[in-house]
Amino acid sequence: MLSPVKERLIWFIKYKGISQRKFAEMCGLSSGFVNNIVNSIQPKTLSTISKQFPDLNTTWLLTGDGNMIKGQEPKIQPNAEILTDVTFYAVPLLPLSAQGGSLNDFVMSVKENECEKVLSPVKADFAMKVQGDSMSPAYPSGCTIYIKRINELIFIDWGHTYVLDTRNGTVIKTLLPSDKENAVKCVSLNPDPKFAPFDVSLSDVFGVYKVLACMILF
Repeated sequence: MLSPVKERLIWFIKYKGISQRKFAEMCGLSSGFVNNIVNSIQPKTLSTISKQFPDLNTTWLLTGDGNMIKGQEPKIQPNAEILTDVTFYAVPLLPLSAQGGSLNDFVMSVKENECEKVLSPVKADFAMKVQGDSMSPAYPSGCTIYIKRINELIFIDWGHTYVLDTRNGTVIKTLLPSDKENAVKCVSLNPDPKFAPFDVSLSDVFGVYKVLACMILF
């Protein structure tokens, strides 16, 4: 699983429309720098990155606080628009949160053109808000995630973050194989014991949506 810092840096690189190798080259770093990030970035290296990309909010990069770009927030547009050589897509924002409500009910009863549209840096099916702290710090309460439905009966990329649409509502969790038959293990990023792992039977799941990106705005 990607660390929050690595995930945010990859998102910034995509925003700039360059490859990870090109980013490292521009900053005078090794070609595998991004892949080798574990939990944080050394102050000297961070200073080098900041000099090359002065618009990057380094506080956001390290902690997730504030906006990615200094003094700038993405603007919602009715259609995909090119911003700094990156295509942003307008996707429907679900009027419910991960950990509450049901995607199944939403998809069946609400038309896409009735939804508010938000910008996504990736081609996603929907955007939705996260509620609760079980997936902090990578996905704090109030952040917006961009999700795409997968066929869970064919393949689940274990160790990645997904939204499950279940009989008891929607949850955002890291998915791992379960010891139980025809089930998945849901694991939180927050180590607090109250967010202990649990198993969900796939027979109680209406849909599985992979989290493609996350937007944290304050």
